[in-house]
Amino acid sequence: GLQAATMHGGVFNALRRSHPVQSTMSGQGDEREQPSEASNAVGGGAASPARDVSPEGGAKKFQRWSSTVFVQKSATAPRNLFQRDGIFSSPSASRLFSHTLTAEEVRRLSKTLGYMPCVLQLRPDAATRNSIQERVMHLDEGLRMHVQSICDRFQKSNAPPHCGTFCRGWWTWIGRMFHIGVIREVMPQVVFFLVFTIALQFYGHMCDWDFRWSAANQDTIYYPALTMSFLLSFRSSACMERYGAGCECIFRMEKALRELAFDVVTRLASDVPDEVQAGGVDNDKSLKQRYFKHEFRRLIQVLFACAARDLNDSAGDGEDIDDEVAVKMKFSLTDLEQAAVHVTHSSAGHAFRVYMAAAWLDKLVRGAQEASLFDDKHVSATACAHLSEFKDAWIKARDVAYSNMPDSIIHLLWVLAVATNFVVPWEYLTVCRWMTWLPSLFLSTSFFGIMQISGNLENPFGVDEDDIPVWEVAEHLDEEVALIMFYSALDEVGGENLYRGLAAQDHIFIA
Repeated sequence: GLQAATMHGGVFNALRRSHPVQSTMSGQGDEREQPSEASNAVGGGAASPARDVSPEGGAKKFQRWSSTVFVQKSATAPRNLFQRDGIFSSPSASRLFSHTLTAEEVRRLSKTLGYMPCVLQLRPDAATRNSIQERVMHLDEGLRMHVQSICDRFQKSNAPPHCGTFCRGWWTWIGRMFHIGVIREVMPQVVFFLVFTIALQFYGHMCDWDFRWSAANQDTIYYPALTMSFLLSFRSSACMERYGAGCECIFRMEKALRELAFDVVTRLASDVPDEVQAGGVDNDKSLKQRYFKHEFRRLIQVLFACAARDLNDSAGDGEDIDDEVAVKMKFSLTDLEQAAVHVTHSSAGHAFRVYMAAAWLDKLVRGAQEASLFDDKHVSATACAHLSEFKDAWIKARDVAYSNMPDSIIHLLWVLAVATNFVVPWEYLTVCRWMTWLPSLFLSTSFFGIMQISGNLENPFGVDEDDIPVWEVAEHLDEEVALIMFYSALDEVGGENLYRGLAAQDHIFIA
């Protein structure tokens, strides 16, 4: 069985009655031993020998370890991270099930920390199985409500338009037309050169518009501006290609995980209702299947979120993202998974985080295949191929995110743009006179606007409004996986109806 059950929700393999499972559950009744403060502390320490706990001389049920941690105690480590009340109301132990990360936890996900929660070994019993059943029922209800919200949104979007919808769309179009976007970012440069040109107009009026350096006397005045335009056009074209490559990589990542979900979920063996054989092997298999689908969906979210956050960190300069950005991408982690994510982060040179999350997902599928939950023997190989495709697309996206033009070249382009905006108004002064501000305004807006757009497109994996909305891709992927999970059995019903129609039997209808 899987030896690190808390890495995958801690419950799927707990249904195996013949194998001990590693979990983080304690404090359930009098038979469970409360972990000591030393085993839950942050920092190094020698490993203590395993101890057997036999309540009132009964059978052995628990073993406890105090793992060696190779980091010192840190005041910045969130030691109370594993001190929260979980589903078993055990404040001194890690929670058994995964939990949705808060905005603060998502924001601090880029902090490289080292800490280890308490780990206990639990042999499955009736109480454990009852808690697992309650957990699976809760997850089933959450999935049903999520799919219902998706269907309600589809129904609302397909409703016939009315006056309010038309007015709302019209105002949205008007707001989009007046959206200044990049102009707001280059406004200081534009205002500076506009004031400079107006002052130059008054100076030219004092000199009676008589200059040797004038457009009326030179034939090559356009060459500097034309050369600068070509340089900026080449840079903007290259940055647009990088943006397109980033979009392609992101959608390849989504495509790989979507096909992975479809191939895995649709190849699950037919579910056996819990009422068929209560307490039998088929009942356990059905419960495993139901919980596997929820854990599979959760780990797909974790894998995509880890890859997306690694790409976002390339534009963050090591700074934490805002809470309003952090809450856009929601996913759940167990306490051990969160600890593993914190010590494998790209800011410390660790690209291992995504590989680790992919290994969790691959190991979960392999464990399900070993438990005979699929009707195909090649599901794990197919899943491994899809994960390889996902990692290949992520590596290419990482090449785009972590490579950019040298700062010296960008600085040189900025100097040339400034020099051009200083020189060109002098050339147009005797021709345009009091209207010289107009070509100067167009020139400064164009040059500095193109430079700003190029800088925004060079790394498309930030969190600005001009970057790729990775959180929307993650939300769309989760919706597709949820729909696949909820409606994956419809193909079996459809095929059964075809057979029943040929055999002149009653059809199956879904209420």
